[in-house]
Order: sequence, then structure tokens, then C-alpha cells
Amino acid sequence: MTTRIPAAAEGSFPLPRDPVPQPAPALSTLPGHFRAHWQTLSVPERAQLLAGWDTRELPLIEEDPQGDPAVRAVTFLYRNPLATAVILSANAMVHPDTVSACEFEALPDGLWALTWRMPADWESSYRITVHTGAPPAPWQSADDRRAVRLAADAGGPDPRNPALGTGMAGAPTSVLRLPDAPSTGWLATPTPAAESGASIMGEPARPRLSGRRNAGVPGVPTAPRQVLGNFVRGLELRQVRDRQSGQLRTLWLYRPRVSGGRRTPLVLLHDGQVWAKYQNLPATLDRAIADGVLPPIHVAMIDSVDVPTRSRELSGPKGGVDFVARDLLPELRQALPVTQDPLQTVVSGASYGGLAALWQLARYPQAAGTALAQSPSLWRYDLAEPLLAVQEPLRVRIQAGRYEPSIHEPAGRLNTVLAGSGVDTAFRSITGGHDWAWWHPWLIRGLSDLFSGQ
Repeated sequence: MTTRIPAAAEGSFPLPRDPVPQPAPALSTLPGHFRAHWQTLSVPERAQLLAGWDTRELPLIEEDPQGDPAVRAVTFLYRNPLATAVILSANAMVHPDTVSACEFEALPDGLWALTWRMPADWESSYRITVHTGAPPAPWQSADDRRAVRLAADAGGPDPRNPALGTGMAGAPTSVLRLPDAPSTGWLATPTPAAESGASIMGEPARPRLSGRRNAGVPGVPTAPRQVLGNFVRGLELRQVRDRQSGQLRTLWLYRPRVSGGRRTPLVLLHDGQVWAKYQNLPATLDRAIADGVLPPIHVAMIDSVDVPTRSRELSGPKGGVDFVARDLLPELRQALPVTQDPLQTVVSGASYGGLAALWQLARYPQAAGTALAQSPSLWRYDLAEPLLAVQEPLRVRIQAGRYEPSIHEPAGRLNTVLAGSGVDTAFRSITGGHDWAWWHPWLIRGLSDLFSGQ
């Protein structure tokens, strides 16, 4: 298969831009909210709560005390008699300006509580980090945004919340979806790795923290692993040679159990190792297809190797984009019963992967004509001009979290510009951060919208 690079994409590309400083998200706390409830309990009720957390699921989700039907009061509880400070690391919420709003309040008998007012459709991963030494806690003494986030995220999942998730490096997290978030009945349970080190997006980190801390939470169950080395049950491991570098690139291939005897759409997913090993995407796809949410589709999950390779290959117009068009797509179309139609060939990814999906359309529209870009790193490039230069039909779908403004705002602007020029485009604002907790279910919803009627 030969592909033509649009004239506007030949030669020079837009220069990458510096990261845009991200303002702290607005947090509305309810100080003393659970303390007031605690004071109404009898001695036996307090003992029952401390012994078994009574019969309520945690976090506690209540109607907004201020009467706003679009808001819920969310109370996180934790118990550690040795703790001197406890912080909630909810995705995108921890920032040097918001540290105090993320810290739990100490109650009697080692109980700690924190209540936030949040939109009723909020979707987030979170961890709880405990400091047991003399003050200050590491997140209190950190002097920059990254250090604050790493220190706050060094703990583990909420031991009283059974809903588990995971991030880029496989570290386990807790997941919270408030009542107005869309249903996820087909969503499979992720399979996090055993380690509990902190991670900022793709870069695992275990910072040296001053003082003593309880970095893990014992007794947190994990779903049975289906990974042995690079093998994932239900997926076919393939390697495709990159003719430019000469190296073999790994991908995990999902084949639908039933194809209906016809060629299916093809989805190409960046950061494939996360989707295959940790997000348990094969099980989600099985359920979504069985429930009629998706038609039968083939999905190729492309390994992004490691942080340096990912940053180099997915953050700009070359590298991974060239490999997909030049080497990967021709081989998959020859080997699989998939469509040749570019508009039924979807490239997707999150963060840098979302940026690469948009570059794929801008540079090789005859190879793939549809992008489902989740939280694309549009602070790095303005893709309006390269996309508008394409003569072939395109379908652009962008999703971004309202708590990632350096991505959310340029994503909305790009959608507006493309729509004004007649491009088939849509933008979805999600009440969340830069977070696998919503990327997984909204990938399925995005694909369902693209393939509806098939």
C-alpha cells in the first residue's frame, strides 16, 4: 500500500511549544463535615464504625448540603492511629496551591476524614498517602509541583474501596465514579501490577521522602493476573519490523470471537502494553461486543516500549506515525479480515498517544482517516493547519478532562476550528483529569459512537 503525505505536511512541521503551566483545579471542601456526623454517634456506633466501618460503602456519597442537584458531597475515611498526616491524591487535584484542601482532618481514635463537593459525574482514580513521622509531611515540604504530586501519590489504594484501577506503570489505584457518570456495565476489572510506587502519567517514580511513611496499604485485593511476560491471555503477540530503524516492534492483537463473516473495522491503540497487561481491555471488548455496544472489531495494541521511546515516538509528527502507515497497517490489512476503508480505521491513544493519533490523520489520511484522541497533548502543537490541509474525508473525535486545562482548552479550540471548516469532528468534555479511570470506559463509548449502526 502506498500513501501520500499531504503537501502541507511535507518539509517543515509546526514547532513544538513549551508546556503550558497548569493552574490548580478548584476544590470546594467541607471542613468538619464528617466530624459533625461523628459527634452525633453513640459510643457503640462509634465502636462499630471503627471496628468494621459499619455497613456503608466508602467513600461516602451524599446529596449536596448546599442543595445543588449537580453536586455530591464525597467523604473519604481512613484509619491509622500512628498517622500524623494523611493526604488524598486524586487525579489532577494535588498541586502546591491545593495541598491543604487535599489533607484529611484528624478525628478521635486514629480516624481521618476529608469531604469534597464534586460534580455528580466525576470519574477519578485516587490513592491515600500516610505520614507517620514528625512534621512536616513530604508533600508539605516539597518545593515544586512535581515533587508535591509524587510525594502525595506515594501511598496506595483505599483499603475500604473495592473498585481498583491502574495507571501507566501498572501501579494499583482506587477508582471512584459518582452516580451521574455513565454506566460501565461492560467494563472489565483492571489487573494492576503488585508494586505501589508513585507514578506521574508514564513515568514511574519512587521518590526519597523525608520522615517515615506508610507507603502501601495492606490487604488490598487485586484481580487475577492474566499476564506472563509479554503474553496476555486472549491476545495474539505479534512483532512487526520497523523498516526505518530495523527494530522489531511489539503489539498485542485482539481478534473478535465472532466477526459475522465480513471485514471488520480496525482500531490501532498506542500504549498497547497498558491496555493489554493492566487495563484488561480484551475482557472489556468481549463484553462490549457481546452486549451490542460495539460491533466485532480487530484491535492492535502497540507497545510504546519505555518512557524515553514513548516521548520520542509519540510526541511529534514522525516516528510512531511513520511506522503505523508505512509498516504496520499494510501488514495488518494483509493478515487480517479488516476493512481497507480509512474512515473505518481508527487510531487512538491518550496524552502523547492522542497527539500521535491526530498527527496520523494529518500526515497519512489515505492510511487511516479516523482519530479518537483522548487528552491529546495539544499544548505541544497546534494541529489545526495540518489537519485542515488534508483533502481526504476525516473523522476527528477528541475527549479531554475538565481538570486538565492545558489540554481541555486547546482541544475545544481545535474542535471549533475544524467544525467551522466542515470537518466531521466532535469534542467531549469529561469530568475528570489526565486519568486512565475515564480513558478506558470513554474509549469504548467513543468507538461505539463511531461504529453505531454497523
